[in-house]
Amino acid sequence: MPKKTQTETAATLPGLRARTGLSADERGRVITICIALFAFTLLVYWTLGPQNTVYPHQVNQANNLIHGHVDLLPQYTIFPENVERSLYDGEGFCYPPGDPQISTVPNARISAGCKTYLMYSPGPAFLAVPAVAVWGNSLNQTLLSVLFGAATAPIVFLIAARFSSKALTRFLLTVLMMFGTVLWYVASNGGVWYFAHTTATFFIFAAIYFTLAKPQPLFAAAMLGAAFLCRPTMIASGLFFVIAFIPLWLRKPEENGGRWGLNFSPIARFAAGLAPFLAIEGVFNYLRFDTPFETGYGYTEQAFQDFQKPLYTHGLFDIRYMPKHPRILLEAMPVFTKPGDPCDTSASCAPVIPSQNGLAIWVTTPAFLMTVFTGVTDRRIVRIGLALIAAACVYLLVRAMSNVVTDEWVTADVPPFAFELLPFWGMIGVAVFFSIRNRDLLVAACWGAIIPLALAISYFAATGWAQWGYRYGLDFTPFLWLLVARHISDNLKAWHVALIVAAVAVNLFGILCFYHFDASNLGGWTWVAPGERFG
Repeated sequence: MPKKTQTETAATLPGLRARTGLSADERGRVITICIALFAFTLLVYWTLGPQNTVYPHQVNQANNLIHGHVDLLPQYTIFPENVERSLYDGEGFCYPPGDPQISTVPNARISAGCKTYLMYSPGPAFLAVPAVAVWGNSLNQTLLSVLFGAATAPIVFLIAARFSSKALTRFLLTVLMMFGTVLWYVASNGGVWYFAHTTATFFIFAAIYFTLAKPQPLFAAAMLGAAFLCRPTMIASGLFFVIAFIPLWLRKPEENGGRWGLNFSPIARFAAGLAPFLAIEGVFNYLRFDTPFETGYGYTEQAFQDFQKPLYTHGLFDIRYMPKHPRILLEAMPVFTKPGDPCDTSASCAPVIPSQNGLAIWVTTPAFLMTVFTGVTDRRIVRIGLALIAAACVYLLVRAMSNVVTDEWVTADVPPFAFELLPFWGMIGVAVFFSIRNRDLLVAACWGAIIPLALAISYFAATGWAQWGYRYGLDFTPFLWLLVARHISDNLKAWHVALIVAAVAVNLFGILCFYHFDASNLGGWTWVAPGERFG
């Protein structure tokens, strides 16, 4: 029996439209739309963003690489005082003689050979090398971030076309991802952490494109590898590709002489696409820290400093940090003010301001509430789950509105099974159950990425620092978006549009608050020029 083609394989995933050939006119129209989406996103991201950053450390790394150094030398580095340093001399953590931070680490080891390294993955720096070779450290890293953010829009649109034949639905799904999620805030920022997020998101969408829109295991794996080089946590999304490609690399009995079997050719292509990027990461780590498995976090200065110990009570990564993250992921609310509440200014308080500590993902993107119902075919369970989640959301909002204004960077634990979180966990479990029972590979693949990514992120001691939304959640946001696209498909309803519009409005509010309102007067909504707010 002949083997299935990759196109036929993708068409077997529930919820995807079969790919059809395009005429020359149709191809031209799609290209025009993609260019327009890129240009519009670029314009909005740049115009409403800070337009610069004092954390251009991937540009610094690129400039040092061009000059033959994997560490950071002062003459090739700008804003060195803002670097989260990894310090290493071939033996362990150290300080160079005379370093002003020596006193912050008890019994610090002084070493003349101590070098400064970035603890971030090298992918974004590699991407910056060609431009840095031309413009040096004067290259605007925020502009580079905005370019990669804008380049994500056409890919999202092309993936959306696999879910819906309707132009309006494709457009709205693209708008949801580009302007209704924290990607807008992150890509517009361009700082070291945000640039890594932006490039990783670009590559993971490219990997999804080569899985769902134009199935090619080699290219899908290569894009996953590139995302991993930008943010190592992205490797935890690998189960998505394993599950989504099951129709391609699993042979059914009727295709294999009456027995189940494996099609090794696409498996080998997937491995060949991923392996070089894992090797590059290993070699780069070895050149810096004498082992392929050390990324720099083991020698980061903050892990040794006395004043950081209240945060890193169990080191940088530990399972005991997991209860910190649900507070931001699902519970963090805006700051609602009342007459008489204290503000950072003598001016009257604005009625609501974003918390710098973060916001729940369903607040920044209300449309993501659809995800836990995608693929659930029992209408009674859907109605019960909807009622419970609505009650939990109302409870969290009312509780926030009754509190006195506060905007501290709280990292307090929340019991993972607090009663207000149970509806969310319960419906996620229900969605996973139905995806398995109904053999819905696409929904199962999405949860196969979301859950491992969320768990991997929650091992870290911090929850994102000063941020809009929950920026760590951007790692699994593409897969939440896929679930929304699957939920809507060709069945767009008015309430879908309302949730998407709400998501865009909320994220526009965040962009204005963080990038255009005065940092010292946030409670009064005082407008300032771009770049003066969290630059």
